[in-house]
Amino acid sequence: MKVRDIMTRDVSTAAPGMTLEEAADMLARRRLRAVPVIDDEGHVLGMLTDGLLMSRLLPGLERAEAGEGMAGSAPAGEVRDIMERTVMCVKEDERLANVVRLMLDREIERLPVVREGQLVGFLTRGDIIRRLLLRDAAGDAKETKGE
Repeated sequence: MKVRDIMTRDVSTAAPGMTLEEAADMLARRRLRAVPVIDDEGHVLGMLTDGLLMSRLLPGLERAEAGEGMAGSAPAGEVRDIMERTVMCVKEDERLANVVRLMLDREIERLPVVREGQLVGFLTRGDIIRRLLLRDAAGDAKETKGE
């Protein structure tokens, strides 16, 4: 089995110049934990996570709890200001077992999938678990019907 067999192909992305408020809204509305940051040609520049956004919100929250109000609590700046710049990517034709081992060994939650340097998919631990379990469950159902 290859990464392309499991990866999500319809990937939500962020541009480096997107405001943090827009990015936070996108993550919240789409219930995402992270998105790749790409340039106009689709090359992966970084990763934006909900944790990075939360760390940007923390100072405003602390000021509010100290009685200074929530003024300026929306995250200011652009995605490029806080994105992770070192991002491991995998190729779509990599063997899935190798990638799963890599994710476990390095405690990686998600990986952009690239072809010739351009984003073509996204692979998360949840994708792997859901798709492999659903596949196994469908196989079990077929075996039960055949008996």
